Amino acid sequence: MSKKEDDTDKAFEAALKGNMGWKCSCSLDIIDKKSSLIDLHCKKCGKAFKSNVMKDYCFDCEKQNRKLRKNKKN
Repeated sequence: MSKKEDDTDKAFEAALKGNMGWKCSCSLDIIDKKSSLIDLHCKKCGKAFKSNVMKDYCFDCEKQNRKLRKNKKN
């Protein structure tokens, strides 16, 4: 591989890493982004959980409620 091809490859790699949100072409550290998850507390059991949607109940309590409603339906 010639020096010119090697320089082109390095430039392409640097541009690619830059487009992917990395700090610089020589670093594999990803930029810290603020999480879109919200800290919530379940109204039924009090468990702390995270979700991207405002909810009143944790995933376990929601699942139990769905099972109870399904059984009452039948």
